[in-house]
Amino acid sequence: MKYAGELPRSRYPWKEIPGSSHAVLLGRIATLGDSLSVLDVGFGAGHLARRIRPRCRYLAGIELDPEAAREGSAFFDDPVLDDVVRGLSGPWRESFDVVVAADILEHLPEPGRALDLLRPLLGGDGLLLVSLPNVANVTVRLALLLGRFPRAERGILDRTHLGFFTRRTGRELLEAHGFRVVRETPTAMPVELALPLLGRPPLAAPVRAAAALLARAWPGMFGYQFVYEARPV
Repeated sequence: MKYAGELPRSRYPWKEIPGSSHAVLLGRIATLGDSLSVLDVGFGAGHLARRIRPRCRYLAGIELDPEAAREGSAFFDDPVLDDVVRGLSGPWRESFDVVVAADILEHLPEPGRALDLLRPLLGGDGLLLVSLPNVANVTVRLALLLGRFPRAERGILDRTHLGFFTRRTGRELLEAHGFRVVRETPTAMPVELALPLLGRPPLAAPVRAAAALLARAWPGMFGYQFVYEARPV
């Protein structure tokens, strides 16, 4: 089983934007201390791995795309080149303190199956970190009001997405497959990706602050993605 074809990971660069899902994930891992055992599902070019490598005693990962894996595998103790479902069988040297599935589940034909397989890989107090795009975001709602559902190369309506999630259905997916959600963090809309001028001084700071405020105030409407923190039940 493969997720959405041969995903070219270069299409999904690391988002160096305050409040992005990547920033939230990295910040959360930074609070967990050192000597971590981490599994990065869909590691791409290793953008997360190269940032957390110093904190890890053991870092493993799964990636489908061979070109991306060639760049990212150097940061891992055990890099596995395979699709998610087959790749979750390892081999792994130990259970994991943290499993990261960032921008992955929406690409899978059966995300619940992957969750069932990765749950036993977590140690007793292990943490699953998942990010999912919010299909109920205001931009998608407005498009639907106009009778459109515009698929794109990136973003919430990425044409390789096989599943679409709201805040509630993302949580329900995790809970249905043996996880207890302990925290949900909405991320700010990356408006500067659509309008680069808004990402430059003096506009960048107020635009980012406004986007973050809206996401916190009305996450279902203005959240771009949701980062879920969950533990096995």
